[in-house]
Amino acid sequence: MPEYLYHYTSIETLLLILKNKTLAFNSLQNVDDLEECDSKDVQQIGKICYVSCWTDDASESIPMWNMYTPNMQRVRIKLKRFQFEKYRFKSGEYHFQSNVETYINYKKLYIEDKATIAGEPQLTDDEELIYPNIKTIKEEIQKLNDGRIQKTVSTNYSLKSVGRYKRKNWEFQKEYRYIINMSLWSMKELENCKSYEDQLKLIERIEDNKYKAPYNLFFLNLTNEALNDLEILLGPKITEAQEEIIKLIVEKYYPSAKILKSSLKIK
Repeated sequence: MPEYLYHYTSIETLLLILKNKTLAFNSLQNVDDLEECDSKDVQQIGKICYVSCWTDDASESIPMWNMYTPNMQRVRIKLKRFQFEKYRFKSGEYHFQSNVETYINYKKLYIEDKATIAGEPQLTDDEELIYPNIKTIKEEIQKLNDGRIQKTVSTNYSLKSVGRYKRKNWEFQKEYRYIINMSLWSMKELENCKSYEDQLKLIERIEDNKYKAPYNLFFLNLTNEALNDLEILLGPKITEAQEEIIKLIVEKYYPSAKILKSSLKIK
């Protein structure tokens, strides 16, 4: 893993990052590669997979400036990897079975989720990987003491492949991702389940295309150390007024952050 990662974004988003000390994670249903949201067996499963997309390419990328900064009038930020606030919870808190250190603040979280920090998505043209199977149905037949035969059917879902693979056409992005997978039910809802049937009703939400994603955007808190070390690269066509706005933002929130000008000369 590289020590630093880079993210192309807007001046407005830069302001919110510095003001709120947070980094936004977006659902896969809102990213530019529309294929990522579906699996082979469950449509729109990517709505509960939240990502923050970065690149390890330190050199300026003209395709990236064009794709993510209209008219090249935005910025590229540079941050050390994994610079999120950490939270510690004791065994027994929020159903943890042992002491936990995590980037997720479970104290404020109303939706049960599990954070997974991933490295570089793999690039492929293999349809089996781009559209993975995430659902497994298992049938078990058991002979009861009275001689009767009991058949049980269980369904399991695995999100480990969602958001991990992209077509090779996207190779120019040299992408790294932070990934958070979520459930579609809250801890409180799960606690209130009185039967297996109640649990099944919650699980059915996974394949309900009309059931909305839990968040529009999900945020993780950044450390002060990360933002003090922030580097901001101005877009090649940024205006004098935009540059002054960026300087004011930085001066107000994190004066130690560095502002650099693009080395590209583009009309």
